[in-house]
Amino acid sequence: MTRAQFFRMGLLVSSALATSTLGAGAARAQSAAAESGGLEEIVVTAQKREQSLQDVPIAVTALTENTLQVNRVSSVSDLSGLAPGVIVRTAAGGSQLPSFSIRGAISYGVVPGSDKQVSIYVDGVYVGSGRGGIFDLPDVQRIEMLRGPQGTLFGRNATAGAVSISTRDPSGEVGVKASFTVGNYDQYRMRVSVDTPQVGPFSAYGTFVHNYKRGDIRNAGAGAVWDRRAAGLGVARSPQWLGTRKSDSYFAAVKFEPSDSFKTVYKFDYNREEGTPEGTGLVGINSAAPGIGALLGPLVNTLIASQATPVNIAADGKRPSVVNNSWVVPTDQKTYGHSLTSTLVLSDSLSVKNILAYRNSHIFAPSPIDGFSGLTFTQQSVVPLATFQAIAGGLPTSFIPVIAAGLQSRVGQPFVALGVEAESYSKQWSDEFQINYNSSLLTVTAGGIWFHSDERNGALRIPGTVSFSVVNGGVITGNQAVNYNKATSLAAFAQVEVHVTPELDLVGGARITYDHKTGQLITGPANALIAFAPFDYKKTKPNFLVGMNFKPSEEILLYGKFSTAFVSGGSVSGLVFQPETATSWEAGVKADLLGRRLRTNLSLFHVTYKNFQTAQSGSNFPGLFPSPPFPIGFASVVGTVIVPQGGPVKAQGFEFETTAAPFRGLTVGGSLSYTDTKFENVNPVLIAQSRGDYQPALRSKWTGGLWGQFETQPLVGETTLLLRADANWHSMFYLTQNPSENIPAFAGIRTVGASWTVNARAALRNIDIGGVKTEVAVWAKNLTQNREATFALTTLGVFGAANYVPARTIGADLTIQF
Repeated sequence: MTRAQFFRMGLLVSSALATSTLGAGAARAQSAAAESGGLEEIVVTAQKREQSLQDVPIAVTALTENTLQVNRVSSVSDLSGLAPGVIVRTAAGGSQLPSFSIRGAISYGVVPGSDKQVSIYVDGVYVGSGRGGIFDLPDVQRIEMLRGPQGTLFGRNATAGAVSISTRDPSGEVGVKASFTVGNYDQYRMRVSVDTPQVGPFSAYGTFVHNYKRGDIRNAGAGAVWDRRAAGLGVARSPQWLGTRKSDSYFAAVKFEPSDSFKTVYKFDYNREEGTPEGTGLVGINSAAPGIGALLGPLVNTLIASQATPVNIAADGKRPSVVNNSWVVPTDQKTYGHSLTSTLVLSDSLSVKNILAYRNSHIFAPSPIDGFSGLTFTQQSVVPLATFQAIAGGLPTSFIPVIAAGLQSRVGQPFVALGVEAESYSKQWSDEFQINYNSSLLTVTAGGIWFHSDERNGALRIPGTVSFSVVNGGVITGNQAVNYNKATSLAAFAQVEVHVTPELDLVGGARITYDHKTGQLITGPANALIAFAPFDYKKTKPNFLVGMNFKPSEEILLYGKFSTAFVSGGSVSGLVFQPETATSWEAGVKADLLGRRLRTNLSLFHVTYKNFQTAQSGSNFPGLFPSPPFPIGFASVVGTVIVPQGGPVKAQGFEFETTAAPFRGLTVGGSLSYTDTKFENVNPVLIAQSRGDYQPALRSKWTGGLWGQFETQPLVGETTLLLRADANWHSMFYLTQNPSENIPAFAGIRTVGASWTVNARAALRNIDIGGVKTEVAVWAKNLTQNREATFALTTLGVFGAANYVPARTIGADLTIQF
């Protein structure tokens, strides 16, 4: 289907919806019915000002309190499936980095110095670093998921969309709210929030949350001791369980509001995470891999076969109950931020806002990406490893006995094939100034932003990746590879809506962004460090938006727009990469029907991404680092790099959401999305690395969801029963870029089949116990016990491993409020 045919179909669908609604002239007369059981109005800030969700010409899903509760949403990693076409995964490697799939794009930001295609905002503050981006926020009021390029108002690094998290402001009403959760996997969660009374112009509140859940995969390598004192990271023992959540979160807000025209709100959040990375399961070893695989296959097979106890292999690609991950140690993650948001209302039509912020994060989370690192190095493995080391090092075979003799003393020590040591420090400062003007003729949102970040990726004095090594005594030593990156961004933006008639708006927007990035890789032994690949990247990029909004009635919005966006370019390890750009056509209709008892939102889109940035393992692309000028073996030192995909990535499809309130107490809804993604003129380097084929992976063509909520009339006093269930579905998708490759050992991670994930909650609300408002609830997440893989990890065509959807959890909540 061509773009023209696609949008002609969309125009017919939109027109049909609009015509049917216009024909139902009784809709306006039924506004009173909405007040007695219709759908509530949802206020969002998707255009940097407060608007009704149905008045915003953007494909946006707003997740409110009940949705967040039933789906147990505490961080962005829990958002998968809660908006049409949106899938969220935790990226492999222990970096606590959320990976989004939206409209044909995959957002990572895992490469040092690179950015991501989906921006995350907390109270209007852009969270720059992807690493450590999964953290708990205890006072979330609403999450908005914006789909499609958001380059005008949200700026760079939003080619696929944006996630805007809003926390609540102080109310000035004294109160205490406490909730307690218990569940399987030793789960315990406590949340206490205290609101102060208003004292003059000041009001405040503070919240503390402790959250613990034991991991769902047992670690057969538990108890292994790893010594990283050379890097100042101490000595740690491998845990018994993987996927453990253990965090403490603090949140505080203070509002100063001396008059109706001015207020400023200070907010502070702090999160400390000491859980464990999720389990990585070994799927299989491809002994027939060409090149270096011909050496590694026999080595690993011999190592596994000669273990004293059987090694756990999950060949079907489903979440196993136990894995061999002795390389893992508990995560050390700390994230905190300050923001100061000031708003001045100058008149009924003009207001200004300023958001000043600072954020800081650190994470250290070693994780194996092979699924077996830490196995005991055996006598049978000595000659295969000596053979590999000799040939990989370019030595004659006569050296094999010499190397084997040197390895004898290491028999019985842990062997690490591919163990990542993800450590990252990030600091950022930002200030955004906004002007909002509204009159009968114009609505204007304009402003400017300054952003600066300072990052370090990689552990000091130890290697970022330990590969194919026997780690004597568990003491980690070796050459470091640390990336230092600084980025400064300046931007000015404006979006203008011209109200041509009460029904018709013409929209235009523009943004100009200046990026300046500097950095370098520091590598080598601790006593002889050298700076390598310094860079100085500067680029100025514009974005545009033109559109039209038409409201044939108060209940219907028809819109169409053309927009652009980009992901910033840069350099990593001496490889310069250009900005990734997106150009998008979108048309949609939003309608509240039958006196706001039926809500339908439809968007149709076609987007083209150019210079698409793909994150790749440097060790898979030695040809990118020829010697000279690069040192021998440099490809294995750099970690991850950006490799441009080549020709454009094109995606087209539709996203549909509906909500209905057929009678008082009952609300039901659903969503359906379709995205067709095509790769054109793929970079031959990527095709060769993927062994002949390169197809869209981790992208479902179809996603859908169904949900229902029923609240009874009061049963006793004001007590009601609330029942809620959400079911999210996706179609089959590829886990690997080359799904046609026939490697029997990797058959379990070639594809993921269509599946449902169901979450449910039942709550008795508004129970009055001695004047204390109480709620008791029971809940379940992943009722269907979905065990599918979320990521496939294939390295050098030899190792196949996977990460998985967390196991089913059930529990009970007790909430008191007074």
